Parts: sequence; C-alpha cells; structure tokens
Amino acid sequence: MVRSALKEKTLKDSDVPFRFRGVDNTRVEALSDGVFAIATALLVISSSIPETYAELLHFLKDLVPFALCMALLMLIWFQHYVFFIRYGFKDAKIVAVNTLLLFLILFYIYPLKFLMQLLYDMFSAMFTKNWEAFNHIFTNVIRIEDTPNLMSIYGFGAASIFFTLAIMYLIAYRRAEELELNPKEKFLTRISMRANLLMGAIPLTSCLFCLLPVEPNISFAVGGFIYWLYPIIMVPFSIRNKKILSKISN
Repeated sequence: MVRSALKEKTLKDSDVPFRFRGVDNTRVEALSDGVFAIATALLVISSSIPETYAELLHFLKDLVPFALCMALLMLIWFQHYVFFIRYGFKDAKIVAVNTLLLFLILFYIYPLKFLMQLLYDMFSAMFTKNWEAFNHIFTNVIRIEDTPNLMSIYGFGAASIFFTLAIMYLIAYRRAEELELNPKEKFLTRISMRANLLMGAIPLTSCLFCLLPVEPNISFAVGGFIYWLYPIIMVPFSIRNKKILSKISN
C-alpha cells in the first residue's frame, strides 16, 4: 500500500517539526485511497482503447493532459495523507468532512480532464498554427460562448476541494489542546489551513469572474490567466512562513 510505505519513510526521514499522531492506517484512509484510485481509473477509462495505429498516436497525445490531471490529483492526495498522518483523526465529524471531500473529487475529475484536454489541444493547435484544428475545437468540441461556464464549473470544483481541506485543518486547530499541539505544530496547522484557503480563493475568483456579463472569449482568457496568481501568491507565502517557522524553532 502506497500510504503505508510513505508513512514508514516519513517517520524515518522527516525533518518536519511535527509529532505524527496518525501512524496506524485507518479505515477512513483506506476508503479514501480507494476513491482516489477510482478517480485515477476514471481518467484512464475516459479514453477508448486504441485499435489502429492512428488511434494509438491519438492516445499518446492524450498523455500530456492525463499527466497534468494525475499531478493535480496526487497533490490533493498528498495533502490528504499529510493531514491524517499528522492528526490521526477518525471521529464522525472528520469522517463527514472527508466524505464531502471524496464526493467533490469524484465530481471534479471529469471537468478537470475535459479542461486539460481542451487546453492542450488548443495550445497545440496555436503553436503549430493548425487553425483548422483550432476552429474545430470551438465548433465541434465546445462553443466559445460555453467556455465561461466550463471555467466556472472547474473553478467551483477546485475551490470546493481546497476549502474542504481548509475546514479539516480548522477542525484540527480547534482541537489543539486535545491533540496537545506545541507552538510549532499550531503554526504549521494554521499555515496549512491558510494555504488551502488561498489555493481555493484563486479558482473561486476565476469562477466568479466567468459569471460576469463579459464577452465569452475575454471571460475564458482572463479566467485562465487568473490561475497565474498561484506562483505570485503562494511562493512569497511559503517563503514568509519558512522564515517565521525558523524563528519559532530558535
């Protein structure tokens, strides 16, 4: 089991100043891993099995958007893993919030795959100057007037997932006394909650912008460029918190 092997490595090599309280695997984690596996399978089965060489080449072309989807899915899984190894929760409240998270992941997977495939095909057509393929996308795959709705669906799904993770960290922070969290652990819990709030705020901003009465092509473009706020916001956020943590450690 990947989670078990990763826990063993984390317990052995981790230099994070945190006392891990979720060493043993729980049924909640096992169920969650099963849902993540189903989500991964949905990414794969959304592509038909190639029966000709041309279809094989088309399948290989799909590897890039598939890899992007897998990377985002693994980012969420790793956040889930870190939460449970840190706090080891298995009570009814966390089970309920975790169930909501798993539901959102299954909802999110198809809009994610569709959007990644659309963006890959669109940029491939633009870079190769294949304007016939470019026009095909916005006539047969999706109408330009529907692109703001697509960005809103994706943004709502992504924001909901990160806000749910933030709620899980809020629950942990409110139980700091019960968990006997020290100042460093409280700080790491707070910044994890804030990081997820920021991670959710960006797709929510994109979602809300795409709901405004703006020209569809402008809405689609700006809604996408909003995601470039991630490095602009998250990199300074991470650097600042590392400095604060080092001061707490000293």
